Amino acid sequence: MNSNFENKLNQNNSPEIGRIIDESFATFKKTVWISGVGIILVLLLVLPITFYAIFNYLEISSMEDFVQKSQTLESDFNYLLMNSALGIVITTFIAPITAGFYKINHLAKENKEFGLNNLFNYYKSPHFKHLALSAFLVAIYSNVMSLGLTYINLQTVGALIQLFIGLLFVFTIPLIIFENQTALQAMSNSSRLAMKHPFSIILCLLFGILIAMLGIFALCIGIFFTLTYIYTINYTLYNEIIPIDKIDQE
Repeated sequence: MNSNFENKLNQNNSPEIGRIIDESFATFKKTVWISGVGIILVLLLVLPITFYAIFNYLEISSMEDFVQKSQTLESDFNYLLMNSALGIVITTFIAPITAGFYKINHLAKENKEFGLNNLFNYYKSPHFKHLALSAFLVAIYSNVMSLGLTYINLQTVGALIQLFIGLLFVFTIPLIIFENQTALQAMSNSSRLAMKHPFSIILCLLFGILIAMLGIFALCIGIFFTLTYIYTINYTLYNEIIPIDKIDQE
């Protein structure tokens, strides 16, 4: 285990919510446009694949047909199983792009040059295998738990379990790219950090979601840009708890 990380962890850096919000807004002003375009590109890639898979499975030929059949999907376990499998594949595939959003925020925070190309840096990085593996493990763990509870009609409990798993592993990607940890190390240490600062993390994430949703009021299009604030506040919170020394410019 990285002794430098252990030293940072033992320093007991208590997050100051006010400072985190101020710093996150300062960084967000620099990244909002490029990150927003990045979100749009991801959606243009993911949505067609998602709809193609769903339409194929349900043998749908039109949106009207989809709306009619969608009313029964929540009780179709085979559909939920297919949807979960698709979600696992997509989450694994875009994990390096998620890491790219964190890198853009770090470069902006350090007043360094950044661009849309930074979103895709980790596809050719040594971190790629750890990013993909961690995303796969978290997604499969979360979806298997949720599906099992849904199968026994405990959908609400399943949703809460998914949220809890998301909280536990919220810092997995930053730990991989900023502390050079393996997938399993990052997942373990993210859980340690989450259990150490649960209320600060929950408050910051809730605030981030609130700001992200404000984009709906900008003709709905704005949400593509405000959505990326979640990455910014999460990066700022992580940097407050585990100060980042440096990052490889890969």
